[in-house]
Amino acid sequence: MFTQQKLLFHFTKAIALVILFCFIFIYQAQGEKAVKEKAKDMEVVTIEEEVVDVAKITALFVVYIEELFDDLESAFENSEFDKMADLLGDNTVLATPQGKRKKGKANLKKFWKKQKEEGITELDFILKEYYVSEVAEPIEQGEDTIDAIGHAIIDYRLITKKGGALTNRTGTLTLDERHPRICEWRP
Repeated sequence: MFTQQKLLFHFTKAIALVILFCFIFIYQAQGEKAVKEKAKDMEVVTIEEEVVDVAKITALFVVYIEELFDDLESAFENSEFDKMADLLGDNTVLATPQGKRKKGKANLKKFWKKQKEEGITELDFILKEYYVSEVAEPIEQGEDTIDAIGHAIIDYRLITKKGGALTNRTGTLTLDERHPRICEWRP
């Protein structure tokens, strides 16, 4: 008797589950049918998303940094400290040979001017590390839409030639540059 009750319970349970699955299947099918019917009435909209080619932007970033080095060296040679500050922008952080940190165009201008006054005759820049990261949500800046940000760590040498002797002191620049979709890299 006990076994028959057990079997009857399991059979009833199985039938209930089958009925439940049938209702779920029918409900789902009706929902899919309703969605398809509604879709026929709706206007089709195509969204084109602009794809950022990070490899291309990274290559352009390296070219930009190399050109930046040439422009900085030329500006230093010609004592154009305002131009150097403009080229580096407000986001650049400069670590001095003494370990102090300078940020902002005014501080960068003062630093380079002081180095020239102290007898530094040449600058040399070496790109130490860099990477480019795609911006998850494009940043609107005026008429530009920023789609990537480049980060570079640059070693620099301050070279003095006195009486045939060559001395140099080193420091580091950390740049954060923005890449507008339409334009070139810039601070």
